[in-house]
Amino acid sequence: MNRLPWLVVLLVALAGCARTPPAQYYLIHAPEAATAGNADGPRIGLGPVRLPAYLDRPQIVSWASTTRLHLSNSHRWAEPLQQSVARALLGHLAGALPDAQIVPWPWRGAHSPPRQIVVDVQRFERAADGTLHLDARWTAQSSDGSAPRAFDSAIALPVSGAADDYDALVAVASAAVAALAQDIADRLP
Repeated sequence: MNRLPWLVVLLVALAGCARTPPAQYYLIHAPEAATAGNADGPRIGLGPVRLPAYLDRPQIVSWASTTRLHLSNSHRWAEPLQQSVARALLGHLAGALPDAQIVPWPWRGAHSPPRQIVVDVQRFERAADGTLHLDARWTAQSSDGSAPRAFDSAIALPVSGAADDYDALVAVASAAVAALAQDIADRLP
């Protein structure tokens, strides 16, 4: 009978020692020269870059099945995903269009760029089969009054490693953003 209170105290003490591991934080990779570009080249505005509401959260989102999402509490974005994607797109576009000056949205100063790229990301997560999908509709518009032109980009890249390998997932997500930037640069009217 004397052992029962000690056993309860021991179990409570052990439960207090159990901790969840600290969260890990990730960023989409952007080239170092994220604001680089030719200051004398044509000005092209990038933005706004929009993501679906279900991705507007700190947790990294992936599909657990065809109808159920998994939000990781221990693997999180270090900044809002929209900002991270916009920053990475800016850097990669500056590298893909070295003769242009890529200007991030919102525009600073009195003059908006004569050309603008608006990006609506429609999907940006790992599917249940392990493939990362980045689907985006982007619009190229000009201030000269010509009609905007819309384009669709669909990027699918396999994620190697286990479903809980978030380093691999974020590396592939970064590669997908770079591929989107290259697709925009290649197809920009």
